[in-house]
Amino acid sequence: MPARSEGEFIDALRRGHPELIEGAEVLRAKRVSVVAKREGVLELARALRDEYGFTHPVSAGAVDYVKEGRMQMIYYLMNPDSRFMLMLRVDLPRDDPRMLSMTQIWEAMSFHEREAWEMFGIDFEGHPNLMHLLLPPDWRGGYPLRKDFKGEGISP
Repeated sequence: MPARSEGEFIDALRRGHPELIEGAEVLRAKRVSVVAKREGVLELARALRDEYGFTHPVSAGAVDYVKEGRMQMIYYLMNPDSRFMLMLRVDLPRDDPRMLSMTQIWEAMSFHEREAWEMFGIDFEGHPNLMHLLLPPDWRGGYPLRKDFKGEGISP
């Protein structure tokens, strides 16, 4: 990784891609959180992989902020050389939870996006295989991990 400290990394990322970032902060040593703009998330992800060495996708998940009317998709990425961990966050409107699939950058995100699609209703455009992973294929009961989920067959 070109930067030696967390702050230097954030500064370099902001200088190199200011139009793609909504926010960034140091969480602790070797841990940084970056909030990407939904429209530029693939471009930023590609830069994180190619320019900054975040070649190891660790995990991903979603959070439902029902009172704020938004969801957040979070990707956990690691630079294996420096052991630097990055949380790449993308805010999505709750009434339009869609974004481009990260499988174009890290194929290993496929299962994580399938789970977020199934449990939160986030649509991943360009995902090669959005199909049920945990729920039955004929599930019609809503999105179980949304905070306003009422149970199978009951509309919120």
